[in-house]
Parts: sequence; C-alpha cells; structure tokens
Amino acid sequence: MSSTTYSNPRLFIGNKEITNFSSVGFTESGKSQVSKLNVNIPDPELRRATLENKEIKFFLNYGSDDNVPFFRGRIRQATPSDTAIQIVAHDVRTFLTGIESIPISLTDESNYDGYTIGQFLHSYITEFVNINETVIGLDMLNDTDPVVSLSNVRGKNLSALKIVTNNLKDNQEDFEDIRLNRLMIRDDGTKSNIVFVKEQGLDDAAVSFTYSDGIKSLSVKKRPAPNLLSAEVAGVNVLYKHNNFVKGITGARIKGRFDSPDEATKAAFIQAKKAETDVEITLNTTKGHYLDIGNVVFVSVQDYPEITGKHRIVSKSVNCSKSAVICKLQLAKEKPQLSEYFSN
Repeated sequence: MSSTTYSNPRLFIGNKEITNFSSVGFTESGKSQVSKLNVNIPDPELRRATLENKEIKFFLNYGSDDNVPFFRGRIRQATPSDTAIQIVAHDVRTFLTGIESIPISLTDESNYDGYTIGQFLHSYITEFVNINETVIGLDMLNDTDPVVSLSNVRGKNLSALKIVTNNLKDNQEDFEDIRLNRLMIRDDGTKSNIVFVKEQGLDDAAVSFTYSDGIKSLSVKKRPAPNLLSAEVAGVNVLYKHNNFVKGITGARIKGRFDSPDEATKAAFIQAKKAETDVEITLNTTKGHYLDIGNVVFVSVQDYPEITGKHRIVSKSVNCSKSAVICKLQLAKEKPQLSEYFSN
C-alpha cells in the first residue's frame, strides 16, 4: 500500500505557534455544515490565556508544506484540566448559524425577495458579521448553478446557513445533472472565503483508491432498497411497486409534493432507482486528505466487486498526532443517470 513519509503538522493560536499539541482531529460532515477541529494540548499554563474566539490555524503538511492552512477557524470552547486543555474550534460558517449568528425573520414586509442566495449571503455577512473585521471573506462568493432566488421565502428566527441549506435544492428535474451545490471554504492565505461549489460530475477525473494505492482498510454497509412506495395525492392513495418482492417488502414514503398520481409515480421510480445503489463505504486511507466533500473517487477492491466504481465523498475526518496521520473518508455510491429511463 502507498505511504507518505513526510508529515510535519503545525498549529497556531493567534500568531503563536503551539509546538507541544498531542493530537488534532478534523471532521467535516458535508451538507454545507460547519467543520470542526478538536485539539488536545498537554499544557496547563495555556489555560490562563484568553482563548475564546481566537483564530486558530492548522497546517497538515502531509506530503509537502502547505501554502494555506488545512483548517482556519475560531475557538468556540476551551476546557482545561490539571494537565492539559481541550479546544474545540469551528470554521467561519459558524458565524452563519447557532448562537454565533444573528437570526432573522422573513416576512411580507421584511424579506430578501429578488435576491439570489449569493446576494443574500453578501448582504447578511456585510451587515451582521464583518462589522469590525473581515471574519468571512467575500472575494470568492458566487452564485449557485443554477441560480436560486429567495423570492417568497418566509420564516421566523432563521439562521443564515439554514436559509441557504433549505434552498440548495436537489436537482430532481434534470436527469443529466443531479449534482448538488455546496457552500464551501476556500482559504487565500489570509482569510477564509465562502464559495458555492458544484459537485464533480461523473465524467470528471476521479482519484483512484485500491489496496495497493491508498486503502489501508475499508468497511461496507448496504441498506435494503425500498420496493413499495406510497403517497397520498389529492385524496388518492398512490402505490408504486418497484421490481419484485423476492427478498421481502421494504416500504417508504414518496418524497415531495405532487399535483397528480402520475407525477408521484414518476418521483417514486426515481427515488427507488437511486436507492438501489445506496451503500455506505468507509475508507481508512493514506491519501485523500485534501479532497473536498462532494468529490468523486474511484474504488476498486477484489473482495467487494459490487462496490467497484465511482463514489462520492460525503464526510471526512483527519486525525493527527506527532507520530501518525489517519484519514477516514465516508463514501456513498454514486447515483445512476436517469435520463435513459425517460423518453424526450
């Protein structure tokens, strides 16, 4: 299996380098949610410093020196003990959600009608976040593809991130392009910028993972796909049977709202067809540390021939100590293109 001999992780709190940390753990769960950094520092003297809201930077330096931080964020929790201190930091998306953010209500009188999601974020961050300093960089902020409008979006006490994620819709109509938009972080060396990134396409080049190149170990979990789906549309019960029931019945509700039973049946087929490939794969790897959530990878292993093919990264964790770096990628089987099942 492959290995990387060079690893020189570095940690900074403010402008001070912390050289005696014992472990650093990074987790990113996807779905445009806040990523986290957990740090263990065996230095009880550090607890005397004011750490709350301080900037923290972590350079993984795996394989070569990083030009920009692997993680940049703000300390949200510091728990000291007699011998050490535990630190939890969040990336800058933390200022768009939770207790760190200013909630807003969208009403008929006060709203973002006519704004795109990108325009909304620029306005919100300028007004409520970047007040005394540039906390969230806007230099790379763009719009989603396709562009999404916030016209007629209403709600009470909403976080900015919730408004964004609620409106980053799965592309259910375009069967040739079912990729999602994600709100990601891009560091330019001085600050963390937010940017919308569309997932890689199936035709894009994918990093290959095999036992001889990248995979240390893997686990596979497959859920039974639903084959009996139902919904109620305008008082009519819609029941869709997918394939046969040789292996038993697995029921599910048809997702979405529909104007007709035919529309619900079509949605049921799409839902069931996508679920046929639902499989969770966890890779413990020697590479892939810098891959993004949403990137497509190619997996090929002889003992699991059914999972050979392209998969999408849905979450990632990197745990680092002075002696080892462990990367874990959570994958989901890439969904099939569905246009071949429908005539134009």
